[in-house]
Amino acid sequence: MRLGVLKLETVQSMLALLCSLSVACSLNLACTLNLGVALASPPAGVPMAIGTVEAKGSFRVDNATVAGNATLFEGATVETHQSTSMLALTSGVRVWLAADSKGRVFRDHLLLERGLGQMEKADRFRVLARGLTVQTESTAGSARVELAGTADVQVAALAGSVQVRNSQGLLVASIHSGSALHFAFQASGASSQLSGCLRAESGHYLVTDEVSYVTMEAAGPGLAKESGNRVQVTGAIDPSASPVLSAMAYLRVSGIKRLSRGCAPSNKPAAAGAAGVGGRGGSGGSGSGAATAGGIGALSATTIAVIGGVAVAAAIGGLAASGSLSGSAAATLSR
Repeated sequence: MRLGVLKLETVQSMLALLCSLSVACSLNLACTLNLGVALASPPAGVPMAIGTVEAKGSFRVDNATVAGNATLFEGATVETHQSTSMLALTSGVRVWLAADSKGRVFRDHLLLERGLGQMEKADRFRVLARGLTVQTESTAGSARVELAGTADVQVAALAGSVQVRNSQGLLVASIHSGSALHFAFQASGASSQLSGCLRAESGHYLVTDEVSYVTMEAAGPGLAKESGNRVQVTGAIDPSASPVLSAMAYLRVSGIKRLSRGCAPSNKPAAAGAAGVGGRGGSGGSGSGAATAGGIGALSATTIAVIGGVAVAAAIGGLAASGSLSGSAAATLSR
C-alpha cells in the first residue's frame, strides 16, 4: 500500500510539472483548469500587477526613481517631478498625474496626496482627496481633481457628470460637464445651507441647490408660504429620516430667507459670480461668513452651499482654474 501511495504521488507530481510546462494538459481536464487558475492570479503573498506608468522624464515609484516606464502594483505610490505621468490600468482606466503630484494607486481608486490628477474612462473608478470621493457617473466620463491650498479641493467635470461625496458617503455635489467646483471643509457640526427654488411635490417640499445641484427634502416651519420662491434654507441633515426618492437627503430646516419672489427649479449649477448666498444682491453676510470660515475666502463673492460639513462654491474661471493638465494629456506622453 505504501508503494502504491508513493507511485500515485509521483504521478501527481509529474502531471503538475507537465502542467507548468504547458505539456500534455489536454490529457487531463483538472490539469488544464488548475493551470488556468495559476495563470489568472499570482501566488499568495505576491503583489498583483494592476497596470503600468510612463512619462517622458523621471518619476518615483515607491520611493525608487524610474525613467521611462514601470509596472504598477496594488497600492504603489507614484510621485512626479517636472513632467506628467500617465497610469494605464489593466481595467482600461487612464489616470494622469501632473508635474509635482503624488498619489497611491489601486485597481479601483487613486488616493491623491499632492497636486493634480485626472481620470478618464473611469468606470467604477474613484479619486479620494482630503476626505472627498470623486466619481464619474458614466463609463466615458472624465474628471480632474486638484488639492488646492492646504485644505481645499477643486473638481472639474471634463466629460459627463461627476459626483462628489463626503467621508460619510453623502452626496455634496453633482457637477455637470464643463463645470468646476471648489470644496472647503467646515467646522465639525456645521449646519447645511442651500439656495434655490423651493417647490412642493405631493405634499413634500424640495429644494435643489444652485451650486451643488443636490436636491434635498426640506421640513420645518415657514416652508408653505415660501413655496415657489427662491430661498436660502439653513438646517441640519437628518440621516435617520428617509427623503422622497427624488431627494438625496432630509433637511430639518431651522431658518429660511427669501432671496427673490417666484422662481423656476435649477437644472444646472450656478456660474461663478452669480448672485446668491453672500453674493452681490444676494443674502449678504451669512453666506459670506460661511465661506470665510471654511477657507474659501476669495470665493465669497460667489454663490455658496454648505452640505454635510463641506462648503461648495463655483470655481472662478471654471475649468481653467483647475490646473494646467490639459484634457489631451495623452498626446504629451511618448507611447
